[in-house]
Amino acid sequence: MIDASRLLRLKLKNGLRVLAYRQQRLPLISLGAFVLAGKDQNPLELPGTSSLTARLLDQGTQKYDHQQLARALESTGGHVSTFSQREMSGLSLQLTSNYLALGVELLAEMLCRPRFPTNRFMIEKRKVLSHVKALEDDPSVVGSQLLDRQIYRGTSLQFPILGTVESVNQLDEDDLSRFHRNNYYPENTVIVAVGDLSEEEFLSLIKEYFEEWEPGGRKKELPRLPPRQTEPIQVRHPMGREQVHIYLGHLGIARTCDDYYKLEVMDAILGGGPGFTSRIPRKIRDEMGLAYHAYSDICGSAGVYPGRFVAYAATSPEKMKEALTALVEEIRQVTIDPPTEEELYMARQYLTGSFVFQFQGNDNLARFLLTSELFDLPSDFGSLYPKIIGEVTTEDVTRVARKYLDTINYSAVLVGSIS
Repeated sequence: MIDASRLLRLKLKNGLRVLAYRQQRLPLISLGAFVLAGKDQNPLELPGTSSLTARLLDQGTQKYDHQQLARALESTGGHVSTFSQREMSGLSLQLTSNYLALGVELLAEMLCRPRFPTNRFMIEKRKVLSHVKALEDDPSVVGSQLLDRQIYRGTSLQFPILGTVESVNQLDEDDLSRFHRNNYYPENTVIVAVGDLSEEEFLSLIKEYFEEWEPGGRKKELPRLPPRQTEPIQVRHPMGREQVHIYLGHLGIARTCDDYYKLEVMDAILGGGPGFTSRIPRKIRDEMGLAYHAYSDICGSAGVYPGRFVAYAATSPEKMKEALTALVEEIRQVTIDPPTEEELYMARQYLTGSFVFQFQGNDNLARFLLTSELFDLPSDFGSLYPKIIGEVTTEDVTRVARKYLDTINYSAVLVGSIS
């Protein structure tokens, strides 16, 4: 859990937000920079821009070329990873605590002053194209992407994080520089450090390397999402595979939804908890033998933007119709019949038991602190969470299921061995 006395929270004059948490179990530090721009800020015609931009952050800066940067990072005894997601991009450094000063300097170089060198750009572009083409042969990935196309139609969120073969082929270094210039600025960034650090030293380093980072001149624009669909849609995508992958879903909720925690309990009961207790895997997979794998979820993708409600089953071609019908029926049942007290108890136990893993390891704790910052969670949220979940009733579960799940107006995506 979080000890408020060990948490440093500040905001620089340029708008950069900084969080630091002292945890001296091991001489290690997790240092992350989270930029609030992912595929949501991609030009509609250039999916994949945010991802390729992030991939080039550690490939050369104004001060260090690729080899110099790699050697400097290696000297810290740790490693760096870059990422780009739906609404966020950035860098994460894992290093030993005696190299904190060098780590902060390198973070500033990669975050604020990347060069996007042509030779490294071409290498990363080829890697992305190879990965995108490989994913096109994975029916479970194809199905998920086709569901996104229905839910987020008309926005940059409808496309895969990595982009498409066509869009990645169009990208050049100027596109990445433009994306970086438009989205990587202090007011749009949160830096989080967790581990064996001195708050005074860390604050001094942050001011030294980030105080002169100039504020951005562009007002961030949020995509205008389409409303939840008002009619059923079915998409069939034949692929030469033995299985059929069924994705059923529609627009979901944002993390700020008033019923978020009640929906977490509903998730655990319907299809997001352990397979032996959640209804969808227990009924469709174990009891009816209709699927190799099955689940459902609405809270897992909730963020700044509404995520998606999705129910999934991997089945054989001859069981496809029956599995789809069974999925819809289990969703319908949770909207009309309250869960049993045993189901409610098991869901609470699962959620409160797994919650503690968010505090295991510096990297996980950094992500939790970021979530707390972005969604204004109270400082004692760690201790409040079991109480919040414990107060959810069976009536609450039925009410939110009825409000947020639609068993008529949904998209059904069928991928695999279908005619």
